[in-house]
Amino acid sequence: MSRALRLDPLIADKVEEHQEELARKAEKLARGAGSNKEGQLRNILAIAEESRSWALVDLFMRYQAGRGQLDPDWTRKAISELEELKQLAKNIAQDRQQEVVGQVHLELVKRVLGYTIWWYVWLSKGESKGRGERS
Repeated sequence: MSRALRLDPLIADKVEEHQEELARKAEKLARGAGSNKEGQLRNILAIAEESRSWALVDLFMRYQAGRGQLDPDWTRKAISELEELKQLAKNIAQDRQQEVVGQVHLELVKRVLGYTIWWYVWLSKGESKGRGERS
C-alpha cells in the first residue's frame, strides 16, 4: 500500500505476517466509525500515504474531529489503536534505528486504515446487499 517509502524486504515480509491481525483491528475501527464516514477515512489514509510522520496523521485526525467531521470518541479510540501499532513496529524492526521503527509504524497504520475502508464499505453497503436489501 505504501507509496512514499520502501521497506527492507525482510521487514516487509514480517509486516505481511501480521495481515490478519491488522485486518481484525481494521474491522474493529470500521464498526465504530459512524455513518457516512467513508470519505473521512479516505482523507485520513491519503494524509498517511503522503506523510512520513505518524504525528501528522494523528494531528489530522484530531483536526477533523475538532471540525466535527469525525466523532471525538471514535477519534480518540482510533488514535489509541493506531498508536498501539508502534509496539508491533518495534517488534518487527527489532534492533534497527528509530527511523526504521517509525517507517514500519506508518506502514502498519496505512494498512490498517486501508483495511478499515474496505471493512467500512462492506459494513455500510455490502453487508445489507448480501441479505437481499437494496441501498
